[in-house]
Amino acid sequence: MPTLAIAGGTSASLGRAITTALLQNASQWNAVILSRTTHAPIWLRAIDPDSARTQIRATALKGVDTVVSVTSAYDGFGPKGWENVMSTKWTFGGVWEECVAQKDKIECAKFNHGSFMNYIGHGIYPVPSHVDEASLLEKMKGGGGYMAGEDDACQGLLRQGDLKDGSGAFLIGLKNGIAELPQKDDGSWPRITMTSMKDVGRFVVASLNLPSGKWEENMTMAGDTLTMGELLAHAEAITGRKFEASVVKQADLEKKMRETTQDNFMAQMWAEFKLAYIRDMEDEVVLKPVVNQLCPAVKPMGLREYMETFYRSA
Repeated sequence: MPTLAIAGGTSASLGRAITTALLQNASQWNAVILSRTTHAPIWLRAIDPDSARTQIRATALKGVDTVVSVTSAYDGFGPKGWENVMSTKWTFGGVWEECVAQKDKIECAKFNHGSFMNYIGHGIYPVPSHVDEASLLEKMKGGGGYMAGEDDACQGLLRQGDLKDGSGAFLIGLKNGIAELPQKDDGSWPRITMTSMKDVGRFVVASLNLPSGKWEENMTMAGDTLTMGELLAHAEAITGRKFEASVVKQADLEKKMRETTQDNFMAQMWAEFKLAYIRDMEDEVVLKPVVNQLCPAVKPMGLREYMETFYRSA
């Protein structure tokens, strides 16, 4: 059985998404998780309690067939196509350049998932209360490595969004009925490609089983592509309420960036992302479904389905 090494694989977000998808794919791969710690997180103990198919190592790639790296500062939220977003540009260097230098010896690809759909899930559920380790382990066993509620909705993504209600959501806050959406100067809505964390994991794992030579350099994927206006319309339809929606345009965002201090990294980043949406460029924020077409058995969750699933279960 071939072995996949996941650099950064103990993370609760993309590391968990890829590892859980891999272990649910019963036939094909074992996993080596490359991490600074050899302590297995609770979610990993929930899905592989006897370490039958996973190992955690600090170093060494002996016996490894394929490596997936999710070791950027924001767990891959700066994929290929986001080089114009200066706040994330520094996360790209190193690994890919080394892959390109060895391209006559190895097959390599960049996986671009667009924006995480899971930011829409923040604030739907109450702030999680403390759960003792034994109870958490049992809950995660029942959920395939995820605990029902916010953990299953947000899938390891932290409450870092910039909505004014403090929910940690980004663009749309379902619980409190608010939105802050970028709009072009001509009044039209730009597009956005979104994919849930779990579906990123499923797409990556499905790609591992493609025949040699089938990978493209840019393995873009799409859970859903829609306009900001459609995003708002879905939110209002699912919640049954009119949202308090604020519109931001290019001049607003550029002014905000001038007024934001360099040490306020998150505020800079969100403003830059919204400027990227306004540019509405293919292969930056609007992605071709390359992996969807190569791996048609993976049926990703669309944005409306995501909202229906988690808002209505809260």
